Amino acid sequence: MFAPFTRSDIEKYSLDVLRNIIRCGLPSCPVCNTQPDLFRRHQARPRKFRILCEALVQALTCLVIRWKCPGCNKTFTEQPPFALPFKRYTSDAILDRSGRYLEDETLTYRKTVLEEGLEIFHASTHEGNTPVDKVLSHTTPYRWISALGGFKEIPRRALDIILQKNPAAKVCRDLAALTISPRKFVKAVREETLKRSVRLIHLEAVFRAVFHASIFPFFATGCAWR
Repeated sequence: MFAPFTRSDIEKYSLDVLRNIIRCGLPSCPVCNTQPDLFRRHQARPRKFRILCEALVQALTCLVIRWKCPGCNKTFTEQPPFALPFKRYTSDAILDRSGRYLEDETLTYRKTVLEEGLEIFHASTHEGNTPVDKVLSHTTPYRWISALGGFKEIPRRALDIILQKNPAAKVCRDLAALTISPRKFVKAVREETLKRSVRLIHLEAVFRAVFHASIFPFFATGCAWR
């Protein structure tokens, strides 16, 4: 279970952006190798995020920062600590629901988007708690898992740094023991995507235990989100 990000976490980050107290957490410029401490703040733009709260999907608007490299004038978006690129839902929701689906061979995508057997509805407004007829779609966790399974460099580097910290760690043995139920795929290419996803989620748990920090977003940013 991944600790959920709350409305207050997102609002605090947005306020910190307004106060200009967020420091650049990007790696060196991939174009000209300029160091990130030389980057200039280019703009703060609004981005909508969705959180799962009390069996409701609630939408919030948060400011995210784009930084400009002075060496080549390229601009780069820094992901907030609760965000994944191109995903509206917070990282904890994505990792938690995806992990449930992958670890339970009886769980289907439709069951993954239920809360105690009930559908999860979207809230009527950004601030309100009144549900509307729109529910969390079962295709959403499918897309989450596809995105997680698309990362190849992130899990490789995460495993390397874990083993550097503790060469005796049994993480490789644990990863090799992870399996995917044949019920969850038809084609071999989907099986590989599911396997990469479950390994990444397992590595995230180990990474947190070893370094008291998440792979996402800062370590993943250093891997160029690959």
